Amino acid sequence: MGDVLVKEGETVEEISTAWGDVVVEGRVEGDVRSGLGNIDIEGPVGGDVKAGFGDISVNAPVEGNLKAGFGDVDLGREAQIGGKVYVRHGSIEDHSEAEVRGPQVTGMADLGEDSPLVAFLGMIGWAIMTSLLIAATVLLVVVAPGPLRASVRSLEAAPVRSFLLGLGSVPVAIVASILLAITGVGALLLLLFWPAYLLFGPLVVAYFLGRKVLFVTGRYRAGDVLAAAVGAFLVSATCLIPFVGGLVFVILALLGTGGAVAALLARRSFSAPRTTYASYEDYLRERP
Repeated sequence: MGDVLVKEGETVEEISTAWGDVVVEGRVEGDVRSGLGNIDIEGPVGGDVKAGFGDISVNAPVEGNLKAGFGDVDLGREAQIGGKVYVRHGSIEDHSEAEVRGPQVTGMADLGEDSPLVAFLGMIGWAIMTSLLIAATVLLVVVAPGPLRASVRSLEAAPVRSFLLGLGSVPVAIVASILLAITGVGALLLLLFWPAYLLFGPLVVAYFLGRKVLFVTGRYRAGDVLAAAVGAFLVSATCLIPFVGGLVFVILALLGTGGAVAALLARRSFSAPRTTYASYEDYLRERP
């Protein structure tokens, strides 16, 4: 996260930043990616160059493809693109001496690896993932409604704290995994720990979003199962967002994980007991 500069004479393997501008004056062996920043290529790149919401300016050889989601592409005199140039919601401006070996495409249609067959297979995979996420969220609502609601309440009460706790839980989980792996029994526990750790966060956010949607639409009496299904579909749909969908999914997962951690810490605190509610609907009705 942040700006990245590859100085002249410097060589790096690849560049990937969530938000921040990228300037390449040296050499990049692999891909260059930026989710929410501009990319300026003044040195050779051995892979693809992809920008989600920023512009791409190229005045050097790029062996792979050029892809911009919501920005423009400017090809200078020294630009040499080995693949295609694809702009979804922007424009392409190229110098007369710029060389592009592949096609130049603007608009919603994509080429190559995004052929109709590959796109169809991708949608099948997404549908399977969505079905599994819905099933897992509904199962959690039925089997463990108490911890799930407690996590959602913590997330709703302090979303920023939940995100920070979720972010901080990552190194803690890694260190705990290393300590568990030292012993034979601990290594077996990892088979249960990591699936639970990676999955519980998205499930918490799914239930949270589902309850919000049902409450806004006036259907909060429809039940937790419907809320779980609606929320799981929304969480899964974030993966369809071009370029930054994975980042959005990770942020939501960290929010849910942080909410679960906050609920666990509150449960183990020695402060005065908090008010409990028979259902999430009772909690919503009694909020000021």
